[in-house]
Amino acid sequence: MRDSKRDTIDTSTTSWVDVYRRLTEVVIPRPIALVATVDPDGIANVAPFSFFTVVSSNPPFIAFAPHRMGRTGTKKDTLRNVEAVGEFTVSVVTEEIAERVNACAAPLPYGDSEFEHSGLTPVAAERVKAPLVAESPVGLECMLEEIRVYGDEGGAGSLVVGRVVLMHLEAAVRDPADGRVVHEQLRAVGRMGGSLWCRTLDTFPLKRPS
Repeated sequence: MRDSKRDTIDTSTTSWVDVYRRLTEVVIPRPIALVATVDPDGIANVAPFSFFTVVSSNPPFIAFAPHRMGRTGTKKDTLRNVEAVGEFTVSVVTEEIAERVNACAAPLPYGDSEFEHSGLTPVAAERVKAPLVAESPVGLECMLEEIRVYGDEGGAGSLVVGRVVLMHLEAAVRDPADGRVVHEQLRAVGRMGGSLWCRTLDTFPLKRPS
């Protein structure tokens, strides 16, 4: 039997930084959306976000949640670009590109390209202005559906919801028999608390109750 003693944290009297740390330590593992956008001048930006999920399958919507900069409360480049252009792509982060994706989180000046900084390669998408990431085996082209704002101070989040209009899946990560994506081939990674990342190869089956 587990020890019933628990520490209770009142989020109204705890600093948002500590709340952020505890949340990201318990909401794990988190998939990573590598989001590419362009500004109104066509300059490409790419950044990782681990507050990311599927919202709906019919119709297909996904969402990610960029936070405002902790010290200044300013919007991140990705959010500014999505607000201005209304389009973005999401690429899956794999073990092979994890270090380059991590480099994309560097606080570069607005307008500087994380593609150049990280060594990742932008390739033209088919229906949106934002590029896909050549090194990722999965790319989703998305049109902005809505943005919900939950504050304007440092650490406040916005929920960006996009409709998936095209999915690009490399044949190498798919089962030729049924088309499913094989996770052992994809080798996606996720985020844990602090600076920890995780792999997705350690799995176990549980059949859903009928």
